[in-house]
Amino acid sequence: MKRKLDDRDNPSVGLSAINISQQTSGFDKFGLDARILQAVLREGYAQPTPVQAKAIPLALEGKDILGMFYIFIYPTFR
Repeated sequence: MKRKLDDRDNPSVGLSAINISQQTSGFDKFGLDARILQAVLREGYAQPTPVQAKAIPLALEGKDILGMFYIFIYPTFR
């Protein structure tokens, strides 16, 4: 699907983007691009997880992120 661009080659904002941008969420504080924030809200995410809250600002600064999760190991040792 092609997006319509305005005279500055920016995506035009549709009605759904305006409705979604009026919502508030925990993701607002990161200063994400409106298109990314719209997609996050459309998928139903309202608040970032603790890991996302720590990782997103670091990623936006261009830093490397390494996360370790033990959720897959737990059932093995049960």
